[in-house]
Amino acid sequence: MDEKEIDQSPSHIEDIELKDSAQPDFTPEEEAAVIRKLDYRLLPIVFVLYSLSVLDRSNLGNARLAGLEDDIDISGLRYNWLGTAFYIAYILFQWTLIGWKQFPPHMFATFVVFFWGFVASIQASVTTYPGLVVCRVFLGIAEAAYGPGVPLYLSYFYPRKKIGFRQGVFISGAAMANAYGGALAYGISQIRGSLAPWKILFLIEGLPTCCVAIVVWFFLPDSISKASFLNDREKAVAGFYLSCQQKSDQGQELGIRLREYLEAFKDPKFFIPPFIYFSCNVSFASLPLFLPTIISQIGTFTTIQSNGLSAPPYLLCFFMIITLCFLSDRFGVRGPFCAGASLTAAIGFVLSATVQSGPVRYFATFLSVQVFCCVALTLAWVANIASTESKRAGAYTMLAVIGQCGPLLGTNVFPSSDAPYYHKGMWISASFCLLITVLSVTLSLALIRENKKLAKAEAQLAAPEDDKTPETLRRGHGFRDLDQIRADLKSAKHLRQHKAIKAAEDLPGLGEFYCVQCAKWFEGEHNLVQHRKGKNHKRRLRLLKEEPYTQEEADAAAGLGIDNGTRTGKLQDEPATIDTENVVMHE
Repeated sequence: MDEKEIDQSPSHIEDIELKDSAQPDFTPEEEAAVIRKLDYRLLPIVFVLYSLSVLDRSNLGNARLAGLEDDIDISGLRYNWLGTAFYIAYILFQWTLIGWKQFPPHMFATFVVFFWGFVASIQASVTTYPGLVVCRVFLGIAEAAYGPGVPLYLSYFYPRKKIGFRQGVFISGAAMANAYGGALAYGISQIRGSLAPWKILFLIEGLPTCCVAIVVWFFLPDSISKASFLNDREKAVAGFYLSCQQKSDQGQELGIRLREYLEAFKDPKFFIPPFIYFSCNVSFASLPLFLPTIISQIGTFTTIQSNGLSAPPYLLCFFMIITLCFLSDRFGVRGPFCAGASLTAAIGFVLSATVQSGPVRYFATFLSVQVFCCVALTLAWVANIASTESKRAGAYTMLAVIGQCGPLLGTNVFPSSDAPYYHKGMWISASFCLLITVLSVTLSLALIRENKKLAKAEAQLAAPEDDKTPETLRRGHGFRDLDQIRADLKSAKHLRQHKAIKAAEDLPGLGEFYCVQCAKWFEGEHNLVQHRKGKNHKRRLRLLKEEPYTQEEADAAAGLGIDNGTRTGKLQDEPATIDTENVVMHE
């Protein structure tokens, strides 16, 4: 390679300096203004839709108390199997979340939302148990394509340091749905007319979903570049801050990159969040179905009152989700908040299992529902540790498939034979809450350990006197982009090698072949040919002058680590070997 080719090499430091110095003149105020516009457009839509989704899947418990059990035989394990049938379909179709990446999101979401609204509504027309089971299966298929994909969709718009709060707003729709679902069911239970109250319940909670699907078609943006409510400057601001902290697919939004998608399944750290999610679902999934019944059987409240009293615990959970996600964004960590919420929930389940006083057990439900905060934190956590959109899609697929197996257990740990205290279900739920705590601490410690490895790698590869070290190579507060750091580590390594070869070229008499990629000297054409066999090092080889050593040059060569006898060896300035593929960026 000649001198001109070296200067034009894409790994050459001058190219990197040019990219770093050409930062756009965007201000934090502009970023905040754009984020607000995104919030006003995106968050109300995804919040309302997820509320409707959870309302339609969890209203079975309220319908049971509203008279469903009188018209259709769902006694014994039949009722449990309605929940199990939903979650089997929900799990088997979790892979459909990639539709948010493969198709225009506004089209995909509109179809999915209308589909589940239609299925939820026609439940009012069933007259037999098998018909109700079929409706629950199709409802599970439809909802599997929506909820699990929204965290992936939000990552198309928000940078990592801000996405936790937004995903908290989205997931809090579930708590709000359970809150007003109980109050709504309480009101519907008072209706007396030609239709049974449980049929009115399914219609009132299902038909609005079909109407909202029309809104989704016109108002849900596909990407930053296609957001009609942003002008060109605002799109540039949003795209810049999104790309600063993660690898985005701007300009090529549609389509899954299979190699990146499969990378998530090869990374061990991505297997911990799914089991956190699994444990959350064991503890939480059964609560909307059984909480009204549990409250009614405490002994202090009537069946109608228990529907209304199931709302306040979820209302508290709504505010706690928003608060914890906001704080986790502010402090740049997820683990401690996830562990704290799960411990709180464990205390609530233990109280319910050991105390028989009605008011105390009702108070315990306020603690137990806090396990749902862990779901929101885990969704944000996965978004932070996945570096590309396709890899994020793979991580969320794994999270959803494994995590949604939890309700299969959770919906079957409260058999009617255990009424009114449900000791077995309470102890199982408490155990899984404690497992969430252990897994959260484990993942946090693993990421802290690998962050230290990353800091050490940065210290070795970034020369202290080099003021032009890329900004992303410096250790900073909050989240960092793994792919960008890998690129910067590679660039820094090439910079050190480039400096070494330049220093060697200043010595006029080395007479060696030098491979920049290997940081190694070779003597003679035969050794050079042997070295190049099976390697793509052709562009990395340089031929230096072939003149005898002077004593001064020999001393200088020895200082570079070159054996004066064989004149074959490694440079002293060769950078340390760093396994950048396994470096993890942040918690």
